[in-house]
Amino acid sequence: MLQQTWTSRCLMKFYAVVAASPASWETHKIAERIEQRILNSNPVMEAFGNACTLRNNNSSRFGKFIQLQLNRAQQMTGAAVQTYLLEKTRVACQASSERNFHIFYQICKGASEDERLQWHLPRGAAFSWLPNPERSLEEDCFEVTREAMLHLGIDTPTQNNIFKVRRKATPFVFGRDDGQPLS
Repeated sequence: MLQQTWTSRCLMKFYAVVAASPASWETHKIAERIEQRILNSNPVMEAFGNACTLRNNNSSRFGKFIQLQLNRAQQMTGAAVQTYLLEKTRVACQASSERNFHIFYQICKGASEDERLQWHLPRGAAFSWLPNPERSLEEDCFEVTREAMLHLGIDTPTQNNIFKVRRKATPFVFGRDDGQPLS
């Protein structure tokens, strides 16, 4: 687990325990649900915002601001997570031994044959903007990202639309509009 994730988890647990009144089991359960949703968002944020760098295989290229929402009795009632992509240029350029954002490798390695056809991703094709695809990382698990998206309420058809848009928005990553690699 990332350091920032661990720190966030500890702080949320502490606040949930301190803010929930002893007589209110329901308040404690609400706080736990909020905490779990925030933690479930982490694999998604990591897939779309982390990359393999020279120093770290799972380096955050984004900032995260978590705002806990409280009622007048200081009980946790909700949360908002804002992310800030810090390194947009990574999509187009990486150092020689670095990689692009994890999501691109996850899609290429984890898409089913049907998804590959739908997204124009021929198996074994070399994509010029996806350097070092031979490196296998723990973070390359597409199923973990998809499962986390389901836990966040993003159903499979919506996920497929996101990945279609991701592919359309970055034709230079996956190839030309006709589905052919750029190599």
